[in-house]
Amino acid sequence: MGSSARFSCSGCRYEAVVSGGDDAGMVALTTTVSCEGCGELYDVLTGSPHAGRMTEPACPVDGAHPVSRWEHPGPCPRCGSGMERLEEEVLWD
Repeated sequence: MGSSARFSCSGCRYEAVVSGGDDAGMVALTTTVSCEGCGELYDVLTGSPHAGRMTEPACPVDGAHPVSRWEHPGPCPRCGSGMERLEEEVLWD
């Protein structure tokens, strides 16, 4: 079962609800990415535990935007300050 939590930036107060790194449910594998074009954190599909194949993470808004894998504790995608993990928001399968 995968989970997502609310993360908040101590500098600019940006917030995102993401897994905070690699995660897995029963039918999906995801990872959290920081998009340089959008200035946002996203959880993106990277594969299936049953298919055995992985895809490169991409921005869900514009696949041409450069993204990098993001793990907590990681920098805010907008200002570079630290992101604090707050309460758990979602459990998913």
